[in-house]
Amino acid sequence: MSLRVVSVAGPASVHRWRGCMVIEKPEDAGGKVPLDDMAVLILDGPEIALTHDLISECAAKNIAVVTSDSRHLPNGLLMPLAGHSNHTAVLRQQMEASLPSKKRIWQAIVKQKIASQADLVRSVGQDDGPLRAMAARVRSGDPDNVEATAAAVAFELVFGWAFLRNRDEPGLNAMLNYGYAILRAAVARAVVGAGLHPALGVHHRNRSNPLCLADDAMEPLRTIVDRVVYDIADGGPTVDDLVPPVKRRLIACLGWTVEQGGVRVPLLVGLERYAASLRRALCEGAPVEVIVPIFDST
Repeated sequence: MSLRVVSVAGPASVHRWRGCMVIEKPEDAGGKVPLDDMAVLILDGPEIALTHDLISECAAKNIAVVTSDSRHLPNGLLMPLAGHSNHTAVLRQQMEASLPSKKRIWQAIVKQKIASQADLVRSVGQDDGPLRAMAARVRSGDPDNVEATAAAVAFELVFGWAFLRNRDEPGLNAMLNYGYAILRAAVARAVVGAGLHPALGVHHRNRSNPLCLADDAMEPLRTIVDRVVYDIADGGPTVDDLVPPVKRRLIACLGWTVEQGGVRVPLLVGLERYAASLRRALCEGAPVEVIVPIFDST
């Protein structure tokens, strides 16, 4: 059974009843969703009342809960304290992971991110040659910061020379922000479910960031959101506000199918396998392949 991403828009009242999340809304009968089917719960807007019992059960079932502010933009993420039976042992191994192992993992992540960007660039009719060349130059730990250079090139080729990535701007930037936030929550859920601590990154090290490892892991997957935003904008430089239909399309990308290790799986399943491969690469000491889910942009 495929896991689900559920978005609840206010005003609404939400609680748990017989293994389900029950949604009650003033204008209609609402509905219910089995908690065992859920991976991510998005609370869209401030006019939502929910019970502690539901939040506690979401933590017990490793359901990531995304909160939103008064502008209906994601501003918080609730995760369980432990999502794996061997959480303490895995945490100790993660903390003791060697620097060479972390550098190899980051190299693999960056190479796949640039390869995915090249696929997207080719799919929109642009020359992917420069990005392919950049991917080949990525060294252990990416000391040359090829990742940042490639990101700037990819954004320009996909969204046009006039586009500037600015998290505080509306339009395309707001859509990218929303999509990345939802993807980040799904990746963080998988990381915690694998027994890893999301704050202990292999590259990101901001001491005020509780999701450094999730931010590392999501880098090769950003092109999934980029593809959705490109399609919504239809190749143009601007888009409308984040109206509900736009949000639904961005959320729906978490239900896409990806290729992973020679098989096709739902993205949320692929994220769990990806996180498990990260755990092995960090905790087993020997070089282990990081199996990134790959989306076919074509």
